[in-house]
Amino acid sequence: MSNLPAAEKVGQAWRLHRDGDNQGAARAFEDIIASHPDSVDALYGLGLTRKATGDFAAAADAFQQALDTSEQAVAALKVTAQAEGQLGDNDLESNADDRYMMLTRMLEQRLADVRAPSA
Repeated sequence: MSNLPAAEKVGQAWRLHRDGDNQGAARAFEDIIASHPDSVDALYGLGLTRKATGDFAAAADAFQQALDTSEQAVAALKVTAQAEGQLGDNDLESNADDRYMMLTRMLEQRLADVRAPSA
């Protein structure tokens, strides 16, 4: 996987996870994160693989890193929108911020899931 572009590596890691190879997927996501530490997709995938294997603390760490990265991206997009004269929290003229806003909500839910006391 090491010679592939990052997006293809993420796709292969997701495929491993979908196929139930969570250990292989985790290794693949970790490899991506080693060279692309701000890859929200890889961090989110790592969180899901850790959750699937029952390692909720590691899942929470990965989800938190992804959430922090996503929130930073939203903040950066807001600064750009304001610099371009578009004020407000959601730039309806583009969908650049939509992805990160959605990811932020999803990651907050995932964090709540793995941090919730087991029943």
